[in-house]
Amino acid sequence: MEPNVKTSHRIQGTFLNPTSDRKIEILHDHLLVTNQVDGTIDYFGPAVEAPQPKEVLDELWRLTEDSFILPGFVDTHIHAPQYINAGNALDKPLKEWLEAYTFAAEARIDADPRGLGSKVYSRLVKRLIGSGTTAASVFGTLSVEANVVLAEAFIDSGIRGHIGKVNMDQNGIPTYIETTEASLRDTESFISILATKLEAVPVPYNGLVEACITPRFVPTCTPKLLDGLSALAEKHQLRIQSHMSESIGQVEWSKSLSDGVEDIHALDHHKLLTPRSLMAHCTHSTAAHLSLLSERQTSISHCPLSNLYFSPEKSFPLRSALTRTVKVGLGSDISGGYDPSIESSMRMAVAVARQRAHAPEGVEKGESAVEWEEALWVATRGGAEAMGLSTGIFERGRPFDAQLIELGNPRSRVEWFDGFGEQGSVEATTPFKTKVEKWFHLGSEVDRKAVWVQGRNVLQ
Repeated sequence: MEPNVKTSHRIQGTFLNPTSDRKIEILHDHLLVTNQVDGTIDYFGPAVEAPQPKEVLDELWRLTEDSFILPGFVDTHIHAPQYINAGNALDKPLKEWLEAYTFAAEARIDADPRGLGSKVYSRLVKRLIGSGTTAASVFGTLSVEANVVLAEAFIDSGIRGHIGKVNMDQNGIPTYIETTEASLRDTESFISILATKLEAVPVPYNGLVEACITPRFVPTCTPKLLDGLSALAEKHQLRIQSHMSESIGQVEWSKSLSDGVEDIHALDHHKLLTPRSLMAHCTHSTAAHLSLLSERQTSISHCPLSNLYFSPEKSFPLRSALTRTVKVGLGSDISGGYDPSIESSMRMAVAVARQRAHAPEGVEKGESAVEWEEALWVATRGGAEAMGLSTGIFERGRPFDAQLIELGNPRSRVEWFDGFGEQGSVEATTPFKTKVEKWFHLGSEVDRKAVWVQGRNVLQ
């Protein structure tokens, strides 16, 4: 599929805008105007204060009464090849799960990148867009060709993607592992091939997709490989993604391979915790770990759904991370999490945070719960900040990455019941914020009518 052609937009209606203090402003009767050339926001503010254009080139789009626009969702952690397994194969602990299901699924993609790989990846990006996701930090596979196919799927779809060729030179399975030298060589090759492909993409859309350094995690990477990947990240000024402290099994596995050194300290030793780094899970992070991540300005991808499957013994300290000013986004973690929609992740984040706040550890640390409004912030602006993007907020000069929600569809699960006045007349008594809260908990793809990335509508 191809994104819609360049166009500017003049949209008037209600907007949800994430603020700097992790709240969501509901702004009625606002006007947003985008730039036709680069897809950024030319004007955003009250409609009555908008300057009159010298020449009206685009028709004004007035949103319906029960519609609103908010920033696109950001999926900060997803394994694209594992979409094959989404919805099943969740019956084993992490290490056994990798060996029994995951490595095999990724190897299937590597064996047929232009056939199976293309089919899986094209369906995945379509599903992401339908779910309101406008950007994703993505783990691929070992093969250069398969990762090129993955990057092409993102380029063709028009959404943002940080695409990582996975690196692992130990503790794989015999049919799915690489040597240190091959891993570094193939990573450099993927970076080069993707850069060449992006030269053919017109400005500004050539900046939507980029390569990302991706050591799978400490147990599958030798110190030599970690050093080499750190050097590549510095050489090409690329972002870094990996897993950290995901489960008690992974924590102990990492320590057993490095004389008791925790994975966070191993990653830090190899200079992989930087302001360009994004670590998934961090479920077993202590206060000292969070302080180190804050000091290094390293972000976290919180994956509440998959954490319940692979770290049921401990939940991620979301409130503590936010309090320490660690940048946190949400991740679907396909296929450790079974749903590619960040809507599921943001709802689960609220439930997990509430459970933690009332558990002994949360009570002892005085952690407060996270309510729906803050979870929506993490799903949008929080994820954008975690990925180093300038999206996630409506502001002049920023890219227009957004989604349009239109309530009232007969097939929608979002319903409200207004009161009745004299002689049976209907009175609109349901506050708009109540409708938004209902959408947060009950909304689905049925309610989504448009998804924009860099000013282009990519929802087909």
